[in-house]
Amino acid sequence: MNYFVWKNRSSCQLAHDFGGAMMNNPSGLDGQKTICIDPNITPRGNECLVYSFGINNEWSFDENMERYGCEVYSFDPSMGAEDHDHSAKIHFYSWGLGNRDEITDNHWKVFSLSSIYKNLTAKHGAKILDYLKIDIEFAEWDVLPQIMESGMLAKVRQLGVEIHLPGDEPIENYRAKAKILRSLELMGMVRFDSKYNPWYKGDFVQLKLQGSFGYEIAWYNSKLLHVS
Repeated sequence: MNYFVWKNRSSCQLAHDFGGAMMNNPSGLDGQKTICIDPNITPRGNECLVYSFGINNEWSFDENMERYGCEVYSFDPSMGAEDHDHSAKIHFYSWGLGNRDEITDNHWKVFSLSSIYKNLTAKHGAKILDYLKIDIEFAEWDVLPQIMESGMLAKVRQLGVEIHLPGDEPIENYRAKAKILRSLELMGMVRFDSKYNPWYKGDFVQLKLQGSFGYEIAWYNSKLLHVS
């Protein structure tokens, strides 16, 4: 649990939160994503590219990134919305992010990150993803290994993921999830922030612990620093 909440704040001198909805009891932002805006890693306005998975009709992150100057591609199959342009620079697709390409039992179109990127390259070019936001309700544990295996991590400059932890699993399962995150870091992703979700807490039954079931964690890719 200490590993999930480890912030490593010294790795980024200036980190800003983008988006999120204000909550009560306790008061604070929920769903915000942290971005490192140090000069050697920051998204550069008017040329940056963002993929945002998991909208749930809450557009604040995407709209903040548009105002920052980025082109944003937003994805969520659960909203029942058709593909459309939410605004001039926010393009919505009713696609889900998965570890393979498939049509699910509830008729959602789900694709791997590599397939989505290949499909959209004609629109945005073969650019680096300056920020990849993933908020896909437990599916991140299947998606993150596939992103690493496919080589797509090499195209991601910053990554923000909401991770979800189940409440009733043996310690080996939590260790396996921590190992996935550790694998990201062994591949050059540098963690610079982690926030636990104070509205999503309870008992880890088999561990006999209380804590948060959700964390917003952000990394940057040490192999994709700006050269000038």
